[in-house]
Amino acid sequence: MKLPPLNALRAFECAARTGSFSAAGAELGVSSAAVSMQVKNLEDWLGLKLFTRRANRVRLTDAGRGYYQKAAGALAEIASFTEALTDGGSRRPLVISATPALALLWLPQRLKAFAEARPDVTVRLRIEDDRIDLEAEGIDARLTYGGEHPEHRTQDLFADRLVPVGMEPQMEIRTAPLVEVSWGETITSVPGWRHYFEQHGIVRQNAVAVAIGQSVPSVVALVQAGLGIGLLPEQVVESETGAGRLHRLDGPALEMPRPYVLVTPHYKSRSRRLRALAEVLGVR
Repeated sequence: MKLPPLNALRAFECAARTGSFSAAGAELGVSSAAVSMQVKNLEDWLGLKLFTRRANRVRLTDAGRGYYQKAAGALAEIASFTEALTDGGSRRPLVISATPALALLWLPQRLKAFAEARPDVTVRLRIEDDRIDLEAEGIDARLTYGGEHPEHRTQDLFADRLVPVGMEPQMEIRTAPLVEVSWGETITSVPGWRHYFEQHGIVRQNAVAVAIGQSVPSVVALVQAGLGIGLLPEQVVESETGAGRLHRLDGPALEMPRPYVLVTPHYKSRSRRLRALAEVLGVR
């Protein structure tokens, strides 16, 4: 059986995933020069050029991209088998990062179900907006809306749609104050009230234009403030509408262009803990 040097393979996988030798060195606890040396050893062993090097960044060649996909999968298998044999992963908390809306509105009941399914696993929940570095911050799973994460495994949680929601069931979208939700700097594809009115041909009473009264920084802020009517993701706020704290108002829905997703590092994604979490979350 012809196998490459394992240390060189690990250094290559880490450098390909992080995009630099220095970042890989920081993760592996060695110098960037040591990572570069290991990668060079692997390239010599394979007889292939895996990276193009430019300043402090590296970029995979065509051969490198193909080899990375196989290497990442193989290392994930090794990690999964090792955890299955030792169950060593359950001795440390499972760190889950989630956007505020998911963490506070959608996730609680599902974490309760996970605790019942895996009482041996301690969960540490981090509530934070996007631009999270999973590897650098020791995060095992990230729950967020849409986004591109080519360096990690990304699985769909659910597709949602925006619906008019208010504090009182009798509120009318044609007359009541409207509140716009800001989704942050990294999410620009979620439509707002103007798109909603244009798509469905709805005209505000005594005005063709949509008058936006206020803007709030997040879905959670609108839920907590209870100001006017907001376009909110239906499944995310289902616990609030189901409990009668918010009300789904009359009016059509607007499909959200991207799904909510579960993001995990490739080499961790097949661990028993993360597979159990994905099952509880209903990953398709």
